[in-house]
Amino acid sequence: MVQKEVEDYVKTQRGLGVHDHAIKRSLLEAGHLEHEITHHFTGTGKEKNKRRKVNLKLENKHLLFMNILTVIIFAALFLNMNTKYSEKLHDLSTTQEEQIEMMNTKIDSQTDTLQAQIVSTSSSLQFEIDSTKRQVTDLDSSINTDMQGYNYESLIRDSALSESIQNIANTSLSELSDFEQQLEVFRGTSVDFSTVIPEAIEAVVSIGRKGSGFFTSTGSGVFVHEDGYIVTNYHVVDDLIGIDVRTHNGNDYTATMIGKDEDLDIAVIKLSTARNGFTALEWADSSKVIVGEHIIAVGNPVGFESTVTQGIISNTNRLIPGDIDTYYFQTDVAINAGNSGGPLINKNGEIVGIATLKYAQLGVEGLSFALRSNDIQGKVLNIITGE
Repeated sequence: MVQKEVEDYVKTQRGLGVHDHAIKRSLLEAGHLEHEITHHFTGTGKEKNKRRKVNLKLENKHLLFMNILTVIIFAALFLNMNTKYSEKLHDLSTTQEEQIEMMNTKIDSQTDTLQAQIVSTSSSLQFEIDSTKRQVTDLDSSINTDMQGYNYESLIRDSALSESIQNIANTSLSELSDFEQQLEVFRGTSVDFSTVIPEAIEAVVSIGRKGSGFFTSTGSGVFVHEDGYIVTNYHVVDDLIGIDVRTHNGNDYTATMIGKDEDLDIAVIKLSTARNGFTALEWADSSKVIVGEHIIAVGNPVGFESTVTQGIISNTNRLIPGDIDTYYFQTDVAINAGNSGGPLINKNGEIVGIATLKYAQLGVEGLSFALRSNDIQGKVLNIITGE
C-alpha cells in the first residue's frame, strides 16, 4: 500500500513538473527509506527520454505550425504585394496611355498648326511671286512704251536734223562751188601726221558695253586729263546702264558720268581706277582754224578700233538750227557710226573739235560736223573741277 502511494505521489509531482530530486528529498523527509523509493526513480532516464521525445514532437509540431504560419503570412504578404504591384502597374500603364494620348493630341495640334503655317506661308509667297510677276510685266510694258516713245522722238529729231542739213546743203551749194578750187589746192597739199598719230591713238578710247566675251562699242572718246577724264558725246553714253571703256592697248575699265551738257551733246566720264598717267591731248584754239586746214579723225567706226581718217575743214562756222542754235566745224573727213565722241586733231596733235554729226543721204558724201574746241573746253573744265 505504501509503495502504491509513493508511486502515485511521484507521478503526481512529476505531473506538476517537480524535479525528481525534490520529490525524492520530500519522500525522505516524510520518513520513507531510500531503498524503498529508489526503484521509483530508476526509470527516470527512459521516462525523461520519453518526455523529451514527447516534448520534441510537441516542439516539432509547434515549429511546423510556426513554419506553416510563416508561409501563410509570407504568402499573404506576397499576394498583398503582388496585388499592390499589379495595381501600381495598372496605374502606371493607365498614366502612360494617358500621357501617350496627350502627346498624340499635342502632336496632332502642332501638325495642324504647322500645316496651317505652311499653307499661309505658301499663299503669301505665291502672292509675292504673282505681285513680282505683275511688276515685271508692268515694268517691261513701261520700258517698251518708253523705248517706243524714245524711238519716235529720235526719229522726229533725226528727221528734223536731216531736213535742216538738207536745207543748209541746198543753200550752201553756191558756197561749196566757190570753195571748189581752193579745196582742190588744199587736197593736193601734203601734211605729215605720222608724228602725232601714235599719241593720238593712245589717247582715244572705245566706249560701250562689255559682256562675256564681247565688247559692243557705241562711240569713241578722248582723254583730256591724265587722271582718266574722258570727253565724248552725250548721246554715246545716254542709253548705257553701265559705262565700259576699252583703251588702245586692250585694257577694259568701268567709268562713271561726271557731268554733261545735253544742249551741246557732250559728256565727261572718268575711269573707275586709281591709276593715272593716261595719255591725254591738249585743246587747240579753234578760233585760229581756217577753211582748208588739214585734220585727222581718230575713233572706232563700226567696231574697227583705232581708225585714223584724214580730211580738211570745209567750214568753220556752220550753223545747224535745233533746240538751240549750234555752230560746228564742217569737214570732209570720213566719219562713220562709232566715230561719235572722237576727236578731230590738227598737225600739232591738239584737239580741234569733237566729231558729232554726219549727213548721210544717198548721193551725198563728205558732210560731217564737229563741235568746236573753244565752244566746249570751258564747260568740260567746269565739269572736271566741279564749278
